[in-house]
Amino acid sequence: MTRPPEVPDRVAWSVGLLTGYLAGSVSFSRLVGERAAPGEDLDVTYIDVAETGTTVEFHGITPTSVKEHAGTRAMLLSIAMEATKAALPVMAARLLLPGTPAAPAAATGAVAGHVFPVWNRFRGGYGMSPMLGGLLVLDPVGLVATTAGLSALIGLTRDRRLMMLWPVTVPLWGAARHREDLVAFGVVSNVVYWTRLVPELRRGLRSVLAVRRPGATRLGRDEVAAAEQQ
Repeated sequence: MTRPPEVPDRVAWSVGLLTGYLAGSVSFSRLVGERAAPGEDLDVTYIDVAETGTTVEFHGITPTSVKEHAGTRAMLLSIAMEATKAALPVMAARLLLPGTPAAPAAATGAVAGHVFPVWNRFRGGYGMSPMLGGLLVLDPVGLVATTAGLSALIGLTRDRRLMMLWPVTVPLWGAARHREDLVAFGVVSNVVYWTRLVPELRRGLRSVLAVRRPGATRLGRDEVAAAEQQ
């Protein structure tokens, strides 16, 4: 299939970005969580970090927060649906506008829409699930290689916090493959991901610092909340 000569790159990029953003703005984690755990406040989740012995407060509805409120099965369903909502517009862009930047633009837009959804006051998840879905279409080999490599590292170190670094592997893989589309997708998605994660990183850092004070022990939810107010 040849590239449609009548579609300029700028137009294809804009169409892909907008389509991906609108699809990414739909929070399937919220839909799954509200159905699996009705009546619970899904926007705030407290997660125990075994590596530091602390409890960290996360804001936003993600597959991880769905797991804390509704269990593993609901989490897996959330991941699948969040990844699919990114994969579908990327696949459509690749089929309808081949040879244009529409596909990587749609993948990037899906991440941005997931993190900053127009339907929820621009307050969404963190973007890892739609990144998985976008990379699945753009480069399935890259998805396997990056996830397998990081999983092996987590197995060796037994530090689950390393999962947070998976987005960093995407532009690195793209650079190794000399794929400018993957590099661009990975870099922009990382900017969105880490920007969204800054408040949580600050909360986690305060918790770790608090737990390391002489005589301090594991922090509970009340103690974390108190630390946040200081």
